[in-house]
Amino acid sequence: MSVENQIDDANTGKLIPWEDERTPALAIVARGDQIEPVAPSQFKVHSQSHPEKVYTVQSFRDKWTCSCDFFAQTHQACIHILAVRYWNGFLDSKGEPEKVVCVKCQSGDVIANGMRRNKSGVVTRYLCKTCGLRFTGKDGFQRRRADPEKIALALDLYFRGMSLRQIVEHFSQVHALKLSHTTVYRWITHYSALAAQWLDSQDAIVGERWHIDETVLNVNGEHRYLWNVMDSDTRMLLATHISRTRSLDETRTPLRKAKGATETVPTEIRSDGMQAYPRAIRREFGRGRYSPHKIVPSIRAEESNNLVERLHGTEKSRTKVMRAFDQENGAASIMEGWRVHYDMVRVHQALGKTPAEAADIAPLVGFKWHELLKLAVTRNVTADKQQTASTR
Repeated sequence: MSVENQIDDANTGKLIPWEDERTPALAIVARGDQIEPVAPSQFKVHSQSHPEKVYTVQSFRDKWTCSCDFFAQTHQACIHILAVRYWNGFLDSKGEPEKVVCVKCQSGDVIANGMRRNKSGVVTRYLCKTCGLRFTGKDGFQRRRADPEKIALALDLYFRGMSLRQIVEHFSQVHALKLSHTTVYRWITHYSALAAQWLDSQDAIVGERWHIDETVLNVNGEHRYLWNVMDSDTRMLLATHISRTRSLDETRTPLRKAKGATETVPTEIRSDGMQAYPRAIRREFGRGRYSPHKIVPSIRAEESNNLVERLHGTEKSRTKVMRAFDQENGAASIMEGWRVHYDMVRVHQALGKTPAEAADIAPLVGFKWHELLKLAVTRNVTADKQQTASTR
């Protein structure tokens, strides 16, 4: 039996199975770098007790296997299988279904009332005993027919490194759901923008030293500039922006976006020696003759811009899977989604937590992208209702 599937008994010193296998499985997920997708239904999971070992977890027609000794001996789900399932969003943090409430009156007095089949498969219908409304429990975000968990799963897999076509194959093999890669692309661009709007509304508490830099992206065969603004203390990626040029107005745009994501006013903004930076930073943050701008000579200097330079390296490793972006608007939405993933979902190795947690934003629990999209959609629907009411 694998040591990772056991714990020490305090009285006897013997190894006994975990009473609750969710604890070590979620710990694997929380580390952020222990699970690697190698195919649509195949994953590598690093051993926690023997770092040199890597186990292969596979899924075929909803049957899971693992190459570890525990699974070979027991044919039961090991913590590596559970970790992959949590990572993929198959289970929530408690392993229990979310309680269904009425979508009209929010009553919890709801009973199952038959089944129906739609494009995402068979879903349960419910009857609210309070107001009499009949509804389905999983009717999509904002009236989309697809299961919300599957939409969230598509975004999660994409920003973890899988291509659009790999995600389509994953849904086909694991969920028996036929999708086109254009459908997945629309999900990603639409909900990335909503999630970014929600994140910017949280008023992150960040430090007073920021970094700004630009790099080059390939958009439909043409070079575009990707701008990033990052906080030094929390590693929070405050803003991204894609532009055709490096003009003064385009240089000011990511700085203006960063201002909208936090109430903190920076006392120092580090950049390279590009000519537009001093004027852009002075116009956005300067007062009189004072400007927080500071030029850094190189990445080897003591006061360097290497935090955002390393961020560019992380982004480039992700955009290799994206190949060239098809269009500028889609590229901008996708990079906003990647910013949300970087800030809210991906645990930063140097911090031991997400940048958003370091910026005093409440952490997400369970399947993070699912919880994030529920918050983002709720905020968007509320804003639409308020805007409609104000125009009447």
